[in-house]
Amino acid sequence: YDETGAELTALTKTDATINITATVSFKLVTGNKYTAIFWADNDDAPYTVDFGAKTMTIGYTGVACNNEKLDAFYAKHEFTVKGAQTETIELRRPFAQLNIGTSDYTASANAGYTPDQSFVKVTKLGDVLNLWNDKVEGTDAEITFNYAAIPTTETFPVAGYEYLAMNYLL
Repeated sequence: YDETGAELTALTKTDATINITATVSFKLVTGNKYTAIFWADNDDAPYTVDFGAKTMTIGYTGVACNNEKLDAFYAKHEFTVKGAQTETIELRRPFAQLNIGTSDYTASANAGYTPDQSFVKVTKLGDVLNLWNDKVEGTDAEITFNYAAIPTTETFPVAGYEYLAMNYLL
């Protein structure tokens, strides 16, 4: 984007492959100010990024619980071109990661009940992220993350607890 916030569509790249890191190169005018927005998600993620509107919208319909493929990362970076230069940009998760765990999973299994699926219902959830000002919009959504297998290959972030559910919330 130029310094007025207008999208420079000739420079927009939407097909970069990211594997932990990626290199993106642009030819820009020395002395000019620019802003770049970076967004990275899984191909199967229910996100629609509109670089012209500077927004990301989530399509929550049919989204399953415990889905690591719903993770995503982004950054907004402002800079002035001073000549040939390199900028390192760290993308961060725009979501809260909601982890639900239990400390009595073993006792439950010993009593004959071993849960293998979970679902989560959340109210007052946002469905639009303004990538320009980091504001969440549309905070009246009521979302049900459908039943799905409980994570078994991940370690719960609190010692002594087992996962029941994990979701990314805007």
